[in-house]
Amino acid sequence: MKVDHDLAPIESKSFDLKQFELLYNNKNHSLQKYAVYYVNDLEVAKSIVNDLFVQMWFKELTPLNIKSYLYRSVKNACLNYLEQQQKNILFYVEQDELTELADLIIEPQKDHLETGHLKFLQQVITLLPQKRQLVFRMHRLEGFSYAEIADLLQISPRTVEDHLSKAMQFIHAQATHFLYTNLTEA
Repeated sequence: MKVDHDLAPIESKSFDLKQFELLYNNKNHSLQKYAVYYVNDLEVAKSIVNDLFVQMWFKELTPLNIKSYLYRSVKNACLNYLEQQQKNILFYVEQDELTELADLIIEPQKDHLETGHLKFLQQVITLLPQKRQLVFRMHRLEGFSYAEIADLLQISPRTVEDHLSKAMQFIHAQATHFLYTNLTEA
């Protein structure tokens, strides 16, 4: 049996609703953004975060390091959700989604040049070192601040800034090469 040493039981008398609400209001949004990073679905992310807070409330447990406990719990819940989703191969598509998919298949890509650039950008991002790629995606695609990224990855904000700067230099260099190659081929 695995015991989580971060948890310390709280007596019901000392379990303060106001403190709990304050914690929820302060951490809910950033935990949801963190969950969206894993599951790519805002509704699922909201559900995961809310389930975590409900579980904390009913178990009347408070971790010694609340911030790391919350983020670790959200990450674990997201990974469990993703694992469960992989097991469910059969899925149902709603009528609206089916119509959208059919329209995408029937209509040719209107903006072929733009999709080519996006594909190229995605390929370039995958060439970045793993940590730099993670920092870039968290900041540019998910909207995390330097401080949030530094806190989550346990690095300094200056290191986050350095990763982003080097990522942008690399992407710019690759984009210049991409544009030059396309102009000379035309």
